[in-house]
Amino acid sequence: MIKRLMDAARQLHKSTGTVPPPSALEDMMLDLTRRALHLARGKAERWVSTTCGYCSTGCGLLLGLEGDTPVAIRGDEACATNRGQLCIKGAYQWRTLRHPERATTPMVRKNGQLVPVSWEEALQVVADKIREAIAEQGPEGVGIYGSGQLTLEENYALTKLARGVLKTPNFDSNTRLCMSGTVQGLIKVFGADGPPGCYEDLDLADCLLIFGCNPAEMHPQLWRRMLKNRLERGARLIVVDPRRTIPARVADLHLQLRPGTNIYLLNAILHVLFRDNLINREEVARLAVGLERVEEIVKKYSPAEVAPLCGVAAVDIEQVARWIAEAKAATTVFVQGVTQSAAGVEAVSTICTLHLLTGHIGRPGAAPFSLTGQAAAMSAREVGASGFLPGYRNWQNPRHRQEVAVYWGIKPEELPAGTNDIGTMLDMVAEGKLKVMWNIATNPVVSLPEQARVRPLLEKVFLIVQDIFYPVETAQYADVFLPAAQWGEKTGTYTNSERRVNLAERAVNPPGMAKTDLEIIQLVAKRLGAEEAFAWPDPEAVFEEWKGLSRGRPCDMSGITYGLIRQERGVQWPYPAGGVSQQRLYTDGHFWTDPEQSQSYGDFNQAAGKAWLFATDIPGEILRPTEEYPFYLNTGRIMEHYHSRTKTKRIPEIQQLAPEPFLEINPLNAQSLGIKEGEKVRIVSPWGTAVARARLCDTVAPGQVFLPFHFGDADYQQPTAGNNLIGNVVNPLSRQPLFKLGICRLEKCPD
Repeated sequence: MIKRLMDAARQLHKSTGTVPPPSALEDMMLDLTRRALHLARGKAERWVSTTCGYCSTGCGLLLGLEGDTPVAIRGDEACATNRGQLCIKGAYQWRTLRHPERATTPMVRKNGQLVPVSWEEALQVVADKIREAIAEQGPEGVGIYGSGQLTLEENYALTKLARGVLKTPNFDSNTRLCMSGTVQGLIKVFGADGPPGCYEDLDLADCLLIFGCNPAEMHPQLWRRMLKNRLERGARLIVVDPRRTIPARVADLHLQLRPGTNIYLLNAILHVLFRDNLINREEVARLAVGLERVEEIVKKYSPAEVAPLCGVAAVDIEQVARWIAEAKAATTVFVQGVTQSAAGVEAVSTICTLHLLTGHIGRPGAAPFSLTGQAAAMSAREVGASGFLPGYRNWQNPRHRQEVAVYWGIKPEELPAGTNDIGTMLDMVAEGKLKVMWNIATNPVVSLPEQARVRPLLEKVFLIVQDIFYPVETAQYADVFLPAAQWGEKTGTYTNSERRVNLAERAVNPPGMAKTDLEIIQLVAKRLGAEEAFAWPDPEAVFEEWKGLSRGRPCDMSGITYGLIRQERGVQWPYPAGGVSQQRLYTDGHFWTDPEQSQSYGDFNQAAGKAWLFATDIPGEILRPTEEYPFYLNTGRIMEHYHSRTKTKRIPEIQQLAPEPFLEINPLNAQSLGIKEGEKVRIVSPWGTAVARARLCDTVAPGQVFLPFHFGDADYQQPTAGNNLIGNVVNPLSRQPLFKLGICRLEKCPD
């Protein structure tokens, strides 16, 4: 995005012979977005109030219709989250609803080809194959891989089907790829999942630390709030990122650290806090345990020793520690740059510990705040669709298992003993133990690491693919394809990054024979003999059932109704029945660390109700450049596209802005390799290859390159997927892949 904006800036200021300063890039980016919104808004006969279905910012919008045809979108000015503003993806979202490549018919593979069939036949094949797999291998013979693109209600129904009917431990969501490190990190310190802060903290903090994320491109409405705070209230802005992103260029201080060195840097910051007596030990002891243990670990991480490892100045590390300690209210914003690491859980836990040590939690403007990637990624976590029991319950706790089993009308021993992630499921496919995999609203042929391993395994398993478009990359491996409804064609809730439950409304009917994901789950349950337990008349009835399992838990929604959500334009949890919505967590200094309440039994069970301070010697940097692979490889997202481009590549206005993959290369490296702007480059890693066009810029430091991960191989007739280059390395606790750090070499290749 910076390179594209700089090119535009040079063109706009050509007559003066000057280039605007980096701080002007933000204004230009907003201007480009405003122009896109103006073009996309259009006119309509009527407008339906709903919530954006892309990221988890949860922007309110109005979908414009002419009869039953979507024609425009505009931001909802009554929504406090975005106040009428939208990013370019949200503005053009309506174009995906009537696209000619929408999947409209169930298909079953016959004689090597997917052929259209009736729903009756497709569902019968699905049910028969599931029964056969369970008869042969037991419940472990079936696996389900879901998505943060499903609504809360659909994720709850899928959880109930997987855990309560199939009894399978093989149940995961693609939220593991982006959020499981955050989940486990929050649990390690606070005892339970759930971001402690809220969006208002971005407005009120007088020190903002952006760590390993680029909100200017990924969460632009939240970035607008941060920037406004800096410009109008004078908040200090610190950015920790290997790339010179837009936030980095306008920051008061940018720590351009070496990839994989987050733990070193965080430990050095904690070292300064202890060394310079910047900690209120009495107050910390009131809130948390483990102070002496943390102090002992970070003693050896002085800024002078850590600086060369991180590639940043020791004086800058000292400055960050002082600014955070001296701030009246500090908020840290983080995403994949922290979590998609071999030590992602540990980094999140250390960030939370930093906030406890400096008192920046439970107050306005003070929070460790994880931004979320998908509209319902938080929802999947709440209802148990991504590794835990519903309501942030613990698999190991007999009482938690009893509560879920009784609610569902099954025996506690029938609930599977744990949960297997998607990587483990693929291992089971390789071993011949997992026979059927049901893949819903996600695209693993682009999104999973080490694609050379993934694709042959998908050929080996009986694969059911449920998606909204055809063709889609993963569908080429499908034995059954089920056409699903998407955003705008179904009603349901999404919980956004600040724990606000928003409602997405059905405005139009799905095309052809496509059905909502909830309807498909209900029909499969019926074929498997569980019709009565899934006989909800509508999504609202599912939400009402789910609320009972949330009662008394950290994510209590028992006081929330569809009517209240519509009235308030979203409601934050916890909101117990008879109570009120809670804007921030831990305002009373009490944490979910009681073993009988916690999402994990943890390491400090003797300190029920107190937080668990954390520090580690685990470095996180397990890959370093070699003579054969001399570059650090960083992968990530860009503003124009979303995940594997299932939607955005089909929107002409967006695809024209970013039509093909590119590789950011520092001009010094490009010159030494003889690579020119726009030339095709082959990127070679220990796990595979990809091809992209060179983009020469100073956004990346010498010795590093950056590749967007959105672009799948199928669209370009050559390897372009970023995850061809990433190895199957995961954090041992979260099982989240190490996407953000790779090593590679560059080769010129023919155009």
